[in-house]
Amino acid sequence: MRKSKSPALRRFESDMHRLLTILLQRDVEDPMLLGISLTRFELSDANGQAIAYVHSMLPMEQKEAVRRLNALRPHFMHLLRKAMPKKRMPDLVFRWDDALDKTHQVLDTMKGFKSS
Repeated sequence: MRKSKSPALRRFESDMHRLLTILLQRDVEDPMLLGISLTRFELSDANGQAIAYVHSMLPMEQKEAVRRLNALRPHFMHLLRKAMPKKRMPDLVFRWDDALDKTHQVLDTMKGFKSS
């Protein structure tokens, strides 16, 4: 059974999600990353990682987008440390969020059944 997160931890996740969303919109100048958005933000219990899930409705190479975002990680970490002075900040990792793609596939399948 998974333990529920404390209110302080949920608030920290929420603050990190909000700040990282702002940083993605404001500080990313790479034309390939335009239109990318942060869909989920999770703190890993085991190894002190913060996983930022990203997605874009615009067509783009997913692996390259994640690689470029992870290359910008030191910049984001620096700004997050300035905005949220904590003794220990989790290591930030970007991953592509496949959940939205799977949802669209399910919806397309359902539309196919409806039109038949």
